[in-house]
Amino acid sequence: MSGWDLNPGEINVVLQSVGNHVGGEDGKGGLVGLLDTFGTHVEEAGTKCDSVPIGTALGEFMEEYTDRLKGMVDKSISAITGCSDATMAYVNGNLEMAAKAQRGINETPEELGL
Repeated sequence: MSGWDLNPGEINVVLQSVGNHVGGEDGKGGLVGLLDTFGTHVEEAGTKCDSVPIGTALGEFMEEYTDRLKGMVDKSISAITGCSDATMAYVNGNLEMAAKAQRGINETPEELGL
């Protein structure tokens, strides 16, 4: 950690922004919300076009890409969570070092093992 210089406040701003794009403020918007309505919109398009070949193609498209799209959302959520966890570990590490330094403020170098 000696070479790290993280700014948790700025990291939080970025994570919130990315989170809003992925899930919206309520966890049901953003890409998550679009993914929830994706199938309905494609199905409606197939019905409206009133064409068996186009309806078939749209069905095959859904089969091919639905899991991939869900995977993108899942990976995005995982990345946000991982960055948040790593930042908290960094902050907690700094707090532990500060507490250790405070505990040792009245100790002599010999007592600290220096």
